[in-house]
Amino acid sequence: MNIIITGATGYVGKNLISAFLEQTNYKLFAITRNTSDLPKEVIVIKDDSDLEKNIVSAKPDVVIHLASYLTSRAEIEDIEKLISSNITFGTKLLNALKTVQLKCFINIGSFSEFHFNDGVINPTYLYSATKSAFRPILKYYSEISKFKVVNVTPFSIYGGIDSQKKIMDILFDAVDAKEPVKMSDGFQSLDFIHINDVVDFFVYLSNNFALFDEEELYLGTGKSYNLREIAAKIEQITERKINADWGAHPPRARDTNHACAPIGKLKEKLNWQPKITIEAGLVLKYKGKEV
Repeated sequence: MNIIITGATGYVGKNLISAFLEQTNYKLFAITRNTSDLPKEVIVIKDDSDLEKNIVSAKPDVVIHLASYLTSRAEIEDIEKLISSNITFGTKLLNALKTVQLKCFINIGSFSEFHFNDGVINPTYLYSATKSAFRPILKYYSEISKFKVVNVTPFSIYGGIDSQKKIMDILFDAVDAKEPVKMSDGFQSLDFIHINDVVDFFVYLSNNFALFDEEELYLGTGKSYNLREIAAKIEQITERKINADWGAHPPRARDTNHACAPIGKLKEKLNWQPKITIEAGLVLKYKGKEV
């Protein structure tokens, strides 16, 4: 199976490529400008004037579209990056795929597209709005090119190594911190899914997309915890105290206060569910045994 991955040098992309390379039935292509972090087994497709020609030559069966510019800001300097990365690049990619007999396009969304966690698109940030704006473009190209679309909305991914610190990293940094770490009020409730489960899901989905024609899938655990609950679990695991200044950061005017993935379709249609509980994931992180 030939698979093109965008965003291959990002947090999820790196972990996903490592998982695919552990198996032998995949030929991997990555569309990227930064090739230094990619294994030699991955064939690089540069995002340049030859993009369409190189994509046609790759003859992909599946595209996993991870590439994105992520920020909660909406400053002038962010607007062009958001539109360029989240709309323009994806549209160029789809246009280049017009003459390829693509079987499935796996599009990665964001739970922040659904502000009230009710399955109704209501973007929380401008970032979320650009992700939502890409959806009808994808629908148009899937209609004219006749490939399946699977929209996957991951919830709060944690674990492994990322170049950008996530809330879990900040909470672990606060363990026995000399100075209190400034936090929100800690009552934001999120669905945390471990990176190992995320990677396992995308490999599984790549092999089983034929189970349906077009689908909206939510990738999480189906359970949510607020940050104070996570902090308490970390204290229990580490047997140490978190030094957090809860409420030091005032709430933003618009933010996601509750997010929990409805994972019924994952179980019913794909026969898949996450394996790592929040407690097990935190232990992995604490002991440094994540892969």
